[in-house]
Amino acid sequence: MEKKENPLLHRTEIKFRVKFQKEKTPSRAEVREMIAKNFSSKNENVIIDHMRTSFGLHLINGYSKIYENVDFAKRIEPDYILIRHGLKEKKGE
Repeated sequence: MEKKENPLLHRTEIKFRVKFQKEKTPSRAEVREMIAKNFSSKNENVIIDHMRTSFGLHLINGYSKIYENVDFAKRIEPDYILIRHGLKEKKGE
C-alpha cells in the first residue's frame, strides 16, 4: 500500500492491493469497507477510483481516495463516481 496526503484537496490518496483466495472477486463495496476499516474512516468518505484484476491471479490493484468528509468528495469528484458510490442520484430515474 502507498499512502499520500493531499491537504489541498482534503484527502488521502491510496494505492492498494487486495489478495483473495478461491473466492469470487470482492465487490467495490466490500473493498471500500476494508479500506475504511484499515484507515479508521467512515465508509462514505472512501471513494474507489479504479480496481484492476489480472486474469489467473487472485489479486486486485487499485486506487482510492479518503476524504476528510463527504462534502469535499461531492465538490471534487465527477458525477459518475458519486453515482457509483451512492452519494448522488442518477438524473432521470
